[in-house]
Amino acid sequence: MVDVAVLVGWSGTVEGAAALERGAAEALLRGLPLAVVDLSTRDDGGEAARRAVAALEPAPASAQVLRRPEHQDPVDALLDAVPGAGAELLVVGTRRRSPVGKFLMGSTAQRIILGSDVPVLVVKAGREG
Repeated sequence: MVDVAVLVGWSGTVEGAAALERGAAEALLRGLPLAVVDLSTRDDGGEAARRAVAALEPAPASAQVLRRPEHQDPVDALLDAVPGAGAELLVVGTRRRSPVGKFLMGSTAQRIILGSDVPVLVVKAGREG
């Protein structure tokens, strides 16, 4: 655990990559360590998340990868990690959904924003093509 950090929700998707890149930039800008919650469904012990963090340019001064408890909802896992990581900012990625998609599937970003005790930065992944 760290005193104060920027916390990122990483999922191994383009949205997760965008959040990680922006979260690392925010950590560097604020002079804070980076904490990353591995929200992916991979059973690799967080190795993919650690590789993603190691590939960041420029690399953050210090970074910690936290694993989501097995079978815990990703939103709950991320929100539960905020106090333990000492997060002053939470960074998550999002994708565009139609209004009907939001109604049927809900909005993960909205649940995070409404449930977080710290400011949330929601990052859209860049569009290709």
